[in-house]
Amino acid sequence: MSQHSASESPPGQSTQKQNYRWLVQQTGASRYWLLFSMLFGMLNGVLLILQASLMAGMIHQMVMEGVHRDQLTSDFLWVLLLLVLRGICVWSKEFFGFRAGAAVRIAIRKQLLDKLRNLGPLAVAERPAGSWSAIVVEQVEELQEFVAKYLPQMVLAVMIPIIILMVAFPQSWVVGIVFLGTAPLIPVFMVFVGMKAAEANRRNFQALARLGGFFLDRLQGLETLKLFQRTRFTSEQLSDASEDFRVKTMQVLRLAFLSSTVLEFFASISIAVVAVFLGMTFLGHITFGGEVSLYTGLFLLLLAPEYYQPLRELGTFYHAKAKAVGAAEDILAVLSREDTKVHSGDLAVPAEQPLTIAARGLCVKAGLESQHSQPLLLNDVSFSLQPGQKVGIIGSSGAGKTTLINTLMGFRDYEGDIDIAGQPLAMTELASWRAEIAWLGQLPLIIHGSVYDNIAFGRSVTKDQCHQALAKAQGLDILNSLPKGMDSPLKEQGGNLSVGQAQRIALARALVIPAKVLILDEPTASLDAASETLVLDALNAIPDDCTVITITHRLNQLQGMDQILMLEKGRLVASGSPESLLKENVHYQQFLSAHSGSLDDA
Repeated sequence: MSQHSASESPPGQSTQKQNYRWLVQQTGASRYWLLFSMLFGMLNGVLLILQASLMAGMIHQMVMEGVHRDQLTSDFLWVLLLLVLRGICVWSKEFFGFRAGAAVRIAIRKQLLDKLRNLGPLAVAERPAGSWSAIVVEQVEELQEFVAKYLPQMVLAVMIPIIILMVAFPQSWVVGIVFLGTAPLIPVFMVFVGMKAAEANRRNFQALARLGGFFLDRLQGLETLKLFQRTRFTSEQLSDASEDFRVKTMQVLRLAFLSSTVLEFFASISIAVVAVFLGMTFLGHITFGGEVSLYTGLFLLLLAPEYYQPLRELGTFYHAKAKAVGAAEDILAVLSREDTKVHSGDLAVPAEQPLTIAARGLCVKAGLESQHSQPLLLNDVSFSLQPGQKVGIIGSSGAGKTTLINTLMGFRDYEGDIDIAGQPLAMTELASWRAEIAWLGQLPLIIHGSVYDNIAFGRSVTKDQCHQALAKAQGLDILNSLPKGMDSPLKEQGGNLSVGQAQRIALARALVIPAKVLILDEPTASLDAASETLVLDALNAIPDDCTVITITHRLNQLQGMDQILMLEKGRLVASGSPESLLKENVHYQQFLSAHSGSLDDA
């Protein structure tokens, strides 16, 4: 992630305005929900005016005209009906507002996940998983109240006071002027507080992202921390991160409570001024502004709190706007990142052509963006792979093996040429190319779900297909050891499986949909001898038309390869069959003699 998102320097007002404009633009998918929310809110305001008029009239008739309450039964029923209708309006306003917020959250989460998919694993690896989780889950969640409550309330805070002013001025022009003069105090102070609140929320979200990333990373490495007796030190670090988050959260809450208190103060003073004026006028101490009857005084006094209520609610929800603007900063930082240049192609992989892979003068620079100052991870690499070949990629740590694989899969920018089935990769649609690839890493991913869920992985495949794939992966014995076979639940990260069993389920996931290229990143690195034998037997049974590219550190697997690519400091120093390289290539001979143990991947 760019340093901008992690910086503590406050963004300028132009940045906050840009974030706000972007947030408003995202409400397009929810405009009908917002419209209904606003309409029901306005209808509630109109019904409230009618209710105030009825109640003031009833009291005026009983006190000033001596009407018995039995004669006001119909008015009581009308008030009761209005209360029920207002309750329905309030519920409808909240319901449609919630649906609007949900629609926006779904749309933005989809944008984020699509962007992360396009950026690829290299960009994702720049931040801890907990930090990404904070952005995709918590920060997107903070947009809910902005859409559901703040945006509708902006309209209601304008329209309902205007309607009340239209009703109040004919009753008493003095009260109308008091309403009109005091109302701007609330939004002015609200804007002043909101600028500080947005910055406080931005710092709070950054602290939350750091805390989430720190906690999840330490949780995943808990066994290692215990092994090296670093749990106490890690606990102190977690405590410091938690305290930092607590302090920033309290700063946000302090601003929220301060703004609410001041807004209530201004509203209360305004209502008090109206009440004093009406009382003095009714008693005859104030003669200007016209004669005030009991009905007029009660009606205006009942309207006074409701006149300021939409503005006070807007002030309360202004805090939601500040939170949303702060949350939008990291979201926009992700969405504004440019995809790698290899994503610009729009051609499908030709189905009728043999799927050859060829590289000529391939150069890859460090980082995700091509800059002249960056060192080369791959330097002038050229090779050609034929369909159905078994290819081994070897080299010491830092040689560029993983960089080469990531480049072939379209996750890195590159210079030079890569051809897929005779077609430049730069002109190929990556979705079409990746549909031809299956990948298996050295650390199998097992999700919380059934065996079927882990093999299908969200794709439209049947249980029979998953069963056949598991058979190809030499994993039918796994089903026999589980209580419900294919429907047996698996724990996250394979808690109820051995590493070898988890790897074979992951291999079945790669084989369930036939692929033309299978890429293996040290698939047996963490396996014992028995599990390694099962996985290798499964790999040997892969169809002959599937090209298998394997990064390996097990020298005993090299003899089964059709072609070896050996990298050294980003350069291809050996290419050919194991037999020919053993006879002719000094680099390969030295590699075999020097590396009889395991090698770390680059």
